[in-house]
Amino acid sequence: MSSIFPSHYKSKQEKQLPDSPPPAKTYAELNEQSTHLLISHVEVLEMFQITSRATIYKCRQTRGFPEPITLMPLRWLRSAVEEWKDNTSRFGKRF
Repeated sequence: MSSIFPSHYKSKQEKQLPDSPPPAKTYAELNEQSTHLLISHVEVLEMFQITSRATIYKCRQTRGFPEPITLMPLRWLRSAVEEWKDNTSRFGKRF
């Protein structure tokens, strides 16, 4: 008689085929994710040490902060944000 271990009873959900795609990310995970080309609103908030997206919107209207390239999820070109940051820091301006 062979021994049966709990690992033999894995659920179908736990067993993934080798060619199956990775599990889909939640909206919250996608909303906070940045890449080397794109920057999320979460990272923009951290970069400028602000706590509200409303501050970003106001800065777009009054100070020339770059327009986002996607709205859902909210993303900017990283290079545009960094260029804006460099240009405004030369003049001692902050958010």
